[in-house]
Amino acid sequence: MSVPDDPRRAPPRPATQAVHGGAGPGEPTGAVTTPVYRTSTHRFATADDMLAAARGERPGFYTRYGGPNFRVVEQKHALLHGAEDSVLFGSGMAAVAAVLQSFVATGQRVVALRDVYGGTRDLLGFLGRQSGLVTTWVPTGDLAALERALPGARLLWAESPTNPMLRVLDLPALCAAARRHGVLVALDATFAGPALQRPLLHGVDLVMESATKSLGGHSDLLAGLVCGRAAHVATLRTTRKLLGGISDPETAWLLERSLKTLHARVERQAASALELARRLAADRRVVRVLHPLLPSHPDHEVARRTGLSGCGVLTVAVGGGLARARAVAERLRLVSHAASLGGVESLVSLPVLTSHAMFTPAERAEAGIGDDLLRLSVGLEDVEDLWADLAGALDATP
Repeated sequence: MSVPDDPRRAPPRPATQAVHGGAGPGEPTGAVTTPVYRTSTHRFATADDMLAAARGERPGFYTRYGGPNFRVVEQKHALLHGAEDSVLFGSGMAAVAAVLQSFVATGQRVVALRDVYGGTRDLLGFLGRQSGLVTTWVPTGDLAALERALPGARLLWAESPTNPMLRVLDLPALCAAARRHGVLVALDATFAGPALQRPLLHGVDLVMESATKSLGGHSDLLAGLVCGRAAHVATLRTTRKLLGGISDPETAWLLERSLKTLHARVERQAASALELARRLAADRRVVRVLHPLLPSHPDHEVARRTGLSGCGVLTVAVGGGLARARAVAERLRLVSHAASLGGVESLVSLPVLTSHAMFTPAERAEAGIGDDLLRLSVGLEDVEDLWADLAGALDATP
C-alpha cells in the first residue's frame, strides 16, 4: 500500500516511498509484500466491470494490458522520480523503442547527443532505414550546436551520465533550449537513477531507465521503465499494449522487491565507486580515471550544480592499448568480466568490445573511447577487497 497522507506530517522521503510507495491490492492474508499475480487474464462479475478495466478505469483485464504487479512497480517508480506516472516494459531497449515510436512519426526528426548507448545508436539507424526517422547528431555538451539543431525537431534524446565516459549534462540549459523550440526531451538516466538524481526536476519530459541495471540491482531480470507526465505515459502504455513489449508478473514482482532496497544499495555502491576512483586517480599504474565527482572530471561542476550525488560506475584508462585492458580484466578474480552494470556484484567490461563494439574506430576516437578503457560497475563487496583485486590485477600487467 502507499503511505497514507497525513496533513500533520511532511510527505515521506524517497527512501521511504521506495519501501512503502505503490498502491498494491489489499490482501485478506495480511501479506506485507505484493503476491505474484501469475495469470494471463482476470475474471469480472459484469460486462461493465470488464469494460471499465479495458478502459484503464480499474485494475485487471488482460495481462498484456498490465496488471497488479506491473502497477505497483510503475507507481513506486513514479513516486521516486516525482513523476505523474510511469510505465513498465520488458527491457530497456523496449522502452527506448516505445518512446521513439510513440512520439516521432515517419519523416520527423530526432536530435541525439553523440554520447549515447550503442544499442540506442543502432536503433536510431534501424528506424531511419525502416521508417524514415531522421537523426541529427550533436556533440555532447555543445549547447550552441544543440540550439542550431533543434528547430523543426520532434524529440531530443540524451543520456546522463553517459556510457562509458560518464559525461554529465547541464539539464536545465538543455531543457530550456528544447522548450524554446517546442521539442520533447527524453533522457536515459540508467547510470544514476532516482536515488542519485531526479531529472524531471530540471525540466526533462520523459526519463527512461534500463531497470535491468540498478533498479533491478541483482543481475536477475530484464525490464525498462519510462516516467513523466500522465498524458505522455498514457501514450506509451498504448504503444506497449499494441506492440506487446510488456514484462511478466514475476519479473515485476522481482523489480518491486529490488526497488525497496534501491537507496541502501545504490548509495553504498556510489560511495565505494568514488573511493576506488580516488585511489586509482592517484595510482601511477593507470593513465586516467573518470568519475563525475572527481574534480578532474570535465563535468564535475555540472554534476554538482545539477544535484548528481554519486555514480556507481567509473571508467579507467589503463594504458597499453587493448592488450593491457584485456589482461587487467582477465586477471581480476573478485570482479567479474561481464557486460551490464548496477548489480550487487562488481563487473568490468571493455567498451570497445561490448557497448561500443559497433562503432567505427573513428567514431570511438571522436567519443574519446580508447582501446585501453575499462568500465567498472561497483557492487556491494567490501571496498578494501575490491581494491586488493584491482591492485593485484594492475601489478600483474606491467
